[in-house]
Amino acid sequence: MKLYLFDMGSKIYGDCLLAVENDRTILIDGAHPGDWKSSGATPSIPEQLGKVLGSPPFNIDLLVVTHCHSDHIGCLPKLVEDETVTFKRALVADESLGFPTDGEDAAMDATTAKVVAAIVEEPQPHLQGAALDEFLADAVKLPDAYAKMLAKLEDDGTKIVRYRGPGAKTRQLEKEFEDFGLKIIGPTAEHLKICRDALMGVKRAARRATDSLRRKDAAVDAGTIYRTLLEGSDRGADAAADELAEFLDRAGRGAALNDQSIVLALGSQAERCLLTGDMQLAVPEVAGLDVPMHQLLEAIEAGGPYRFAKLPHHASYNGFDEIVLDALKATEAFGISTGRGDPNHPDGDVLKLLKQVSDRYHWARTDLNGRIQISFSDAGIAIGADRGQLNDAAPNSADVVPEENPEGAAPAAPPQLPQLAPQRPLPPGAGAGAAGEPPPGGVEKLIRRSTSDIVEVIARIPHAKTKVTITIEVDPAVVEAAPPRVEPRDTPAPQLRQLPSLLMVTHSERLAFNIGKSEAADILAALKGQQVIVDLARERSAYEAIRREARNASFAGVVIIGGYDVVPSERYDTLPPSLRTSIGASAQNDPDNFIVWSDQGYGDLDGDGLADVPVSRIPDGRTARLVQTALRSSPPTPTADRFGLRNFARPFADGIYSALAGQEAMLTSQAISSADVAAQRLSARLIYLMLHGSDTDGSCFWGETQGGMLEAMTVKNVPEQCGAVVFSGCCWGALTVRTRASVYRTGDPVQVVTPEQSIALSFLAAGASAFVGCTGAHYSPIEGDLNYFGAPMHSAFWKHIAAGRKPAEALFQAKIDYIKGMPHGRSKIEEVAIENKILRQFTCLGLGW
Repeated sequence: MKLYLFDMGSKIYGDCLLAVENDRTILIDGAHPGDWKSSGATPSIPEQLGKVLGSPPFNIDLLVVTHCHSDHIGCLPKLVEDETVTFKRALVADESLGFPTDGEDAAMDATTAKVVAAIVEEPQPHLQGAALDEFLADAVKLPDAYAKMLAKLEDDGTKIVRYRGPGAKTRQLEKEFEDFGLKIIGPTAEHLKICRDALMGVKRAARRATDSLRRKDAAVDAGTIYRTLLEGSDRGADAAADELAEFLDRAGRGAALNDQSIVLALGSQAERCLLTGDMQLAVPEVAGLDVPMHQLLEAIEAGGPYRFAKLPHHASYNGFDEIVLDALKATEAFGISTGRGDPNHPDGDVLKLLKQVSDRYHWARTDLNGRIQISFSDAGIAIGADRGQLNDAAPNSADVVPEENPEGAAPAAPPQLPQLAPQRPLPPGAGAGAAGEPPPGGVEKLIRRSTSDIVEVIARIPHAKTKVTITIEVDPAVVEAAPPRVEPRDTPAPQLRQLPSLLMVTHSERLAFNIGKSEAADILAALKGQQVIVDLARERSAYEAIRREARNASFAGVVIIGGYDVVPSERYDTLPPSLRTSIGASAQNDPDNFIVWSDQGYGDLDGDGLADVPVSRIPDGRTARLVQTALRSSPPTPTADRFGLRNFARPFADGIYSALAGQEAMLTSQAISSADVAAQRLSARLIYLMLHGSDTDGSCFWGETQGGMLEAMTVKNVPEQCGAVVFSGCCWGALTVRTRASVYRTGDPVQVVTPEQSIALSFLAAGASAFVGCTGAHYSPIEGDLNYFGAPMHSAFWKHIAAGRKPAEALFQAKIDYIKGMPHGRSKIEEVAIENKILRQFTCLGLGW
């Protein structure tokens, strides 16, 4: 069998693959709508098919349409209409699942219809003018074009299976294509229905947001509305009352369609290939889908091992990560399908991960390598490419404007702990169509596997004026499958600093699973000599155990050791029942529905529903180094007194920063970007950040310019050593999992982030004594006296730090001060709700003492 990944040209995203087995063929997806014709130096899809199959019309045995995004349906409607291609069988995404209505009775006019259709597509932040108009027109026409294509196929005699989950029809199709080794892995019917319902919700939200904008300006066009919804550039001052707030700041608006992708395998055991569409295996970004996605990944792993795998979703962060890599650890080579000029696809972290494991895996990518050919022989797997070199981790370069994000005491009852599904350990380190057809013009690398200690790599260079670079790294111990995880000690067991009497809460077995058995044992052994430990692996109830220990001793605070998958956090409603009833449906205008993650319940030492002592959490981030660093006796010595960086649209932060000891000036995001923030400037004793954050990308904080956004700080700016106290007013700045509390469903697994994926955890790994921030969207004052919403909390925290309190104590006392001042002159019910949220969503990460 031979497999081709076609060149996607200069348009971002896109999939089109062709599998050839003897004289039979399977076509998977159809690239972009306009790819029926060539564009510049990029040949059209018919031209690329012709290089393999000869002259059109192309009679193909099976068509697979993985899901209903335009960069996968692409030019298929045009090719079918013109009879450039014909198909005997078709396995297609069900249009009733991929193009559901929004459930509203009123019909949409042309402008609203364009916006709603476009917003569920993959984001197109760079399009302007005629290119944006073309995209909007293609998006709104796509459902009709797809329906007409299926109707014509049926009229022409194609036998169609609309995919609604595995069943008798899919099993029959697998039997008909046994020569290809076809196996349809998923998703399940329930998985598809969850995505359909989420898609309907996104469409309803987009319609309401569009209507809101058009009420303000009846003449606004579809392109302007689309860019506003994509970028969040028209947020109102009172975000809680703004009809756009429920739509803005959502991650992965195309996720509900991506996660409908048909996942299949082709080839015999010696040629097994995994084809994943845009399935977001790493981060589903659809509420309620964590468990089904976990089960799908297990089914994928069980269907292996694979010789080759196409990385999901154009190698996005939500398609591929360490956990997915671990499930595919026996795979020899990967392929990435995407167009040129999109810096997010492949994702930078995915490229970094691939580079880290390049001694064991090879990969090719259509944005740099053009058309890719995968073929197999007894000697190994061969990867042919039109241009460039394999294993190229260079970014897919282009400028990108990030998505804007919103601004804006004790728990009443013990937390209800989420049920945790088992987590996977991290992996180590984090054909031609016609007989005799030559490789497609570039470099071909043959990777031979041998039971001896010899690895043979053969490069075939085309006889042409071509510059080819081949980099070969050989590990003499490499075998066909990746070795089992053996995690070395990050650092020696910590020498603990002198601490007050603290109650340490952890789950020894889950902690050991995350950071290593010996590392966890060393940490707990060091603590036992100085502190009382509640080990939830040996307790029936966390709260009973905490109260039992509190009866026997006095504690200054509670310290949780481990992430949410070790010691669960509470899904906490920040609104008292009466306020929740009064605000009604308007609560949904808050991106979190006023529900956040909270650890305060662990500070209730006497069971009266009130937090008695401060609570801090040392998240493990899947590395022992983070916990060891938090507990060590000598944190790094800062070289500066203070550092401040704020969004230029948040001047209230200047007054707060001025009260911090030191002479260093507050920086503003309009004048400063991440490229200007030298690591040594962040080696300060006190750090204050007031920027935009994201619930799906904690590795970056953003600022504003006049009419735009810029990257203000990333994990790369955090110095290697930093003994600071950090306070952040960024939205979701202290969120250490991929899922907001408001969309979490009991029973779903939680996916924690690592230091490489989180500014907060990067600071802690560098030695910061605490990172204090929000687990939800933050609200800032922007007019009037500027002493409401987040401002009083910020001021009170720094006041108590200046008075000599430790960070965990300072936050605890700041909340008491905040309660005394509520609602800080605010009178609207939405504003009172915001004040309640501010009170409860700030948390202390790190030891905090």
